[in-house]
Amino acid sequence: MAVPAAPASAADVDEMFTYDLTSTTIPLGVRKKRIHLRFTNLTDKTPVAVEFHVHPVGPDWYDKASVEWPERGGSGECDGDYDSWYCYVSAPVVPELLPAPGGTVDLPIDVYVREKHEPFERSFRIKVGMALTKYDKMQFSDYRLITLSFVNDLEADLAVVAPDVKQSVRVGAGGSLEPTGALNPGETGVLRYRIVNQGRKAVSGVKVTLRLPENVTFTRPSQECVIDDDGRSVVCTYDTLALVPAVEDTDPTDGIHSAVELRHLVAVPADLTAPVTLTGGIVQVEGLTEGPADRLDTQSTPERTVLPANAVAVPAADLDASDNQDGYAVVVAGKKDDGNGGGGGLPVTGPQAGLFAGAGLAMVAAGVVLLLARRRRSVAFVSGEDTTAS
Repeated sequence: MAVPAAPASAADVDEMFTYDLTSTTIPLGVRKKRIHLRFTNLTDKTPVAVEFHVHPVGPDWYDKASVEWPERGGSGECDGDYDSWYCYVSAPVVPELLPAPGGTVDLPIDVYVREKHEPFERSFRIKVGMALTKYDKMQFSDYRLITLSFVNDLEADLAVVAPDVKQSVRVGAGGSLEPTGALNPGETGVLRYRIVNQGRKAVSGVKVTLRLPENVTFTRPSQECVIDDDGRSVVCTYDTLALVPAVEDTDPTDGIHSAVELRHLVAVPADLTAPVTLTGGIVQVEGLTEGPADRLDTQSTPERTVLPANAVAVPAADLDASDNQDGYAVVVAGKKDDGNGGGGGLPVTGPQAGLFAGAGLAMVAAGVVLLLARRRRSVAFVSGEDTTAS
């Protein structure tokens, strides 16, 4: 007996996931800028697959710019051509790109700029889908129109990406962090975030504001950071952390960088009920400069020096502040001594619960029918002296 499954409606898809794209303003003179599809899983299961489709709008896209998938599997398994392409993120290939229940992933998309003279705009359509099990059909959102603005602006353009915290770590020799598996109650994880300057002007410092989800606290904050009394909020001012435009970062050994990854140790309490995804974490970045009169131009090379005692870093202009903030979650697995190896799924609730209940009743009814059929007498077909039971 089969239980028919109705196709998901638009409302059902809205309850499964949300997504947006950040950093849609791009400076002319920058050959490539990476934007991110930020995809949030609203269900109580980790999906087996996520897929997104990109379709540029208009015939003259490629004379000025192009939208392409990143190399080396940054957004899963991708295929297509310049008129249309898609990326497929699956559990067997790139499980780290699939969001946990309540979690978020940042899937990169690269924009290449060819026009360097006059500002212009171009658009593309994107739709996103998700499948919770290998038996489910991919459920897609409607197409969304995204407009990219290409501007002639000489300012810095910082972006930050903060993945969800999923792994526990221990501090090894020399302060190195060694992963020890899934993050469990009572253990320490590491919050990592990457800051990159994709603009046309350098910054001489960076200010970072962090907020942890409830029940998570910072441990061992660095000397540049001021932590709040509740242990969940911290402001870090890196006065001498200069970041040049990515196009100027050509020598990895010269001590001048366009991107940096920072990290902070965080702890979850031992009495936390798990598995659970703790949401609400935020990382926000802001570029600093010594002042309007001393701003670094696009041809200068910043030196990583300490500001004078009577100097105060002030915010630097940012071309596109939409990607200066990223949310993240702390994913806590079940306790290791729970008898099933830790982890475990969350309870099934909502519309799927009724589907499972209906399937169970159907199987019980089928069993009763088979039992009654088995108890009936055999019917004998007689032909002469031969008898054949059927």
